[in-house]
Amino acid sequence: MNISLRRADLPADSDALAGLLSDYLTWAVGRLREEYGLADSPTDLGTIRESLPSFVPPKGLLLVAEADGEAVGVAALRTIGPGIVEVKRMYVAPHARGTGAGSALLDRLIEEGRETFGAKIIRLDTVRFMAEAQGLYGSRGFIEREPYEETEIPAHMRQYWRFFEREL
Repeated sequence: MNISLRRADLPADSDALAGLLSDYLTWAVGRLREEYGLADSPTDLGTIRESLPSFVPPKGLLLVAEADGEAVGVAALRTIGPGIVEVKRMYVAPHARGTGAGSALLDRLIEEGRETFGAKIIRLDTVRFMAEAQGLYGSRGFIEREPYEETEIPAHMRQYWRFFEREL
C-alpha cells in the first residue's frame, strides 16, 4: 500500500474525513465505555463535519493520508496559543495500519507546526488505552506532561488521558 499525504480540500474531502473521524470517535467512545465506564465523550459526534473548518489555515491544518485514491488517514493541527500548536483527530483506518501512514502524518504535523505556524511547542492528548499511538509519540520526542489549559478534554475525564508535548 503506497501512502501519500496532502492538505485537505474542504468541502471536497468533507465526506471522506467525516467518515474516518466518525469511525474513530465511535470506536474511542465505545472503548471509553468498555474500559472506564464513561458514558460521555469529550467530542460531540454530531458535529464532526461542522468542526472540520476549524482545522484549516490560518489557525489550523487538516491532512489526508491516501492509498490508491482512498482516504485512509487524517490528522489535524490547531493553534492553541502564541507559538503553541496541538495535534488533533489523528487516525488511520484499521486496514491501513502498519503502512507508515501514522508516522508520516505525525512527522508532517511536526514539520508544519514548525515551518508553517512558527510554533515552538507542539502538544497532544491521547486516551491511556492507545498504547501504540503513545509509542509513536515517544519515538518522535514527545514527553508526558500535566494536562494543559487549552485541552478540550473535560476535567472529569482527564484521569483517563495522557498529555504530551515536545519542542520544535
